[in-house]
Amino acid sequence: MCSNDPNNLPEVNKVKGVAIAVLVFGVISCLGFLVPGQWWGGIGGVLAVIGASVLLCCSGSGASASAGSHIGAGVLIASAAIVHAVAVIVYILFWANVVNAVNDNCDDDVYSYNQDGVDCDDLASGVGAFIGVLIWPIIVIDIATFCVELICAIFSFQAAQAVRAQALPTTTGVPVAKPV
Repeated sequence: MCSNDPNNLPEVNKVKGVAIAVLVFGVISCLGFLVPGQWWGGIGGVLAVIGASVLLCCSGSGASASAGSHIGAGVLIASAAIVHAVAVIVYILFWANVVNAVNDNCDDDVYSYNQDGVDCDDLASGVGAFIGVLIWPIIVIDIATFCVELICAIFSFQAAQAVRAQALPTTTGVPVAKPV
């Protein structure tokens, strides 16, 4: 597995291990694009996938590890975590508004059993259940994704600090890479 490279610093290996989880959850959270008009989770998923990909593919290893790529990935993943936190709030509000709108229509006698052949209580519970089945799994995925992204962003900044602190040997004042 790419997180056990003996040439990397322990911090770099740790962030690469968590980046795998961020990549998986980021791809899954792209399901947020399926919620009508509520694309927050999908945008967060795209940011997470890009940030995790930078860590897994483009951050270098051993003496060539790049602090800049860890910082860039950390910023992308932290942004994804913020977007996922907003997405959870927006999705809960969306669900509550839909359920309340149907219930308000029942209370205002927009639908009445005698007139339309529709039992309003059945309609309200059916719509609430349908929307709930669609949106609550996305909310749970976004909460889990937020947690993993937050951990990965912190680890990414720690790895960048460790890479910067790693002293390269110098010969006549010019830093050179350590031989592998």
